[in-house]
Amino acid sequence: MEPPRAGVPESTWHRLHPLTPVVRAGTRLLSLVVLLGAITVANQGQDGSQLVIDLVIVALALSGGFISWLVTRWQVVDGVLRIETGLIRRDSRRFPLTQIQAIDVVQTGFARVLGLAELQLRVAGGDSARGGRLASLRLADAERLRRELLAISTGLATPTGPTAQPSSPPLPSAVSVPQPRSAPGSGLRPADMQPVPPTAGQPGVAGAAEATRTLFRVRPDRLAAAIALSRAGAIALFVIAGVSAIVAVTGRTGAVAAILPAAVGIVLAVWRQFNSEFGTTVTVAPDGLRLRSGLVQTTAETIRPGRVQGVRLVEPLIWRAFGWCRLEVDVAGPKERRENRTEGRGLRALIPVGSRAEAMAMIDELLTSRPLPDRPPPRQVRLKAPLQYHFLRWGSDDSYVVAARGRVRRTTTWVPLEKVQSFRWIQGPVQRRLGLASVLLDVAGRRVSADIEDRAEAEAEGLLVRLPELGRAARARAR
Repeated sequence: MEPPRAGVPESTWHRLHPLTPVVRAGTRLLSLVVLLGAITVANQGQDGSQLVIDLVIVALALSGGFISWLVTRWQVVDGVLRIETGLIRRDSRRFPLTQIQAIDVVQTGFARVLGLAELQLRVAGGDSARGGRLASLRLADAERLRRELLAISTGLATPTGPTAQPSSPPLPSAVSVPQPRSAPGSGLRPADMQPVPPTAGQPGVAGAAEATRTLFRVRPDRLAAAIALSRAGAIALFVIAGVSAIVAVTGRTGAVAAILPAAVGIVLAVWRQFNSEFGTTVTVAPDGLRLRSGLVQTTAETIRPGRVQGVRLVEPLIWRAFGWCRLEVDVAGPKERRENRTEGRGLRALIPVGSRAEAMAMIDELLTSRPLPDRPPPRQVRLKAPLQYHFLRWGSDDSYVVAARGRVRRTTTWVPLEKVQSFRWIQGPVQRRLGLASVLLDVAGRRVSADIEDRAEAEAEGLLVRLPELGRAARARAR
């Protein structure tokens, strides 16, 4: 362990929960049990020394998690979360709390059994595998630390003392008045935050957590039906039916051995979607929209005001017959780590499946205005995209651009002009012959974009001049 830096007391550093190596082993525990059983069976005819050697090798493999826990520590000092880890190659990270996008509390199935949770900090453009992660803490401590960090990031509290101990009492139900900054090296301690009764327009830290209202809660039966009627669900049902038919006709289970891995992968993908979106609940709170979801692995996160990069409303053809839709949001944050790669490629579903009225209510909470895609494409687009012609529309106001497209899978996307990073004018060979062009809007992460496709050349050129001006005005208002 490296010596403490000048001005930073060693006593302010904290460790993760001692069971962290067990939680990190997680899904590998069953494999380890099988491995130990195989070693025991394989060494029945050998002497005891060989069995001891094999067990020592397994123990050495497990010791990596313990060493990682032993050399990892964290603290909060001067509004910055510091995480240090590494035995041979020391890694020290700093996360200014005023720049975080969100703070999530995640529980895997194994962590829920042990009453532990992981705290994840979302920072724009980062990689969560190398980002702000505290895994694992006691669930109550993780929730309390999350509230304290959010209070600092939003300016409701100012650190004036040593970092809060995991066993410290929760924040009082009153706002903490910002105090003068202490000397460098001072951290966060709830006892040092001077509480006063909250005044009008100034919600308390703990009180804010209680002043919530539920905006949406997904119905499990509707979620299961919607997944079954989605493309992934249809593929999974087709694969299951195909495997069953092959077994019934041939009478041999070995006949499906070649396609079994792919079939299992497809079924697991559907299960992961159901598991991650089950129990999705969205509540409105003073610090933003709070989202909880998950069946086996649960996630609790907060979408803070001003962090939304884009909002997308998805209406598949079959869902439209039931009046269902899906609402997704893109929040600036890290790429998901490897075990969450499927979720990381998509957007966060605030409404996995719900009515259009529920989606519109959610959009009104996310956006300050909701322009409609009411500008149809020019007539020559019929020659290029005859099936999408009636659905290819866009609209805008001073703050947002909205674009709609798709006949089978209709999507409507809203993008804040203040979040747009660049505007691009695109013209393909077919568009050039028809006198058309497209204007593309790029936002951080580029996972969602309100592309204004197939417009007349004169209109596209005008948009390329007018939209950047609106974007500059929107950013000026945001400041």
